Amino acid sequence: MTTSKAISDQRIEQQLKELGIDFSIDDDGDFQAVYQLSDERSQCVVISSSTHNVADLELRKIYSVGYQSSGPLPQNIANLLLGINHRSHLGAWQLMESEGSYYAAYCAPVPAETKASSLLTVVKAVAESADSIEDYLTGGDVF
Repeated sequence: MTTSKAISDQRIEQQLKELGIDFSIDDDGDFQAVYQLSDERSQCVVISSSTHNVADLELRKIYSVGYQSSGPLPQNIANLLLGINHRSHLGAWQLMESEGSYYAAYCAPVPAETKASSLLTVVKAVAESADSIEDYLTGGDVF
């Protein structure tokens, strides 16, 4: 575990420790945990410390990158991810951009006051969803 310049949400830190999940904290105060899917595959999951409100509901994002591109997503990949969104029960694919790179990330919003067991369920679902697309599209295990 490392410290960060930004303030991390102690609620998440306590739950990750309770669950026995190793994590680091990035410069934004977000938690990064590597979820081991098998002996050969793992997936980095980010749990945002920052939250936002929708009416009286405080939410945070949990996401994992499954695909990276140097430009906007190719149409066939964007359509594939949108089709998956239609069938998803928890979360959806989103496009993120940073420093000229584009990332397809599977993202699930959760209540900021979620129980540790629910947090683990969402972390697993996000990791599995992102990793399945990463494996399907690239065959690699980068994220």
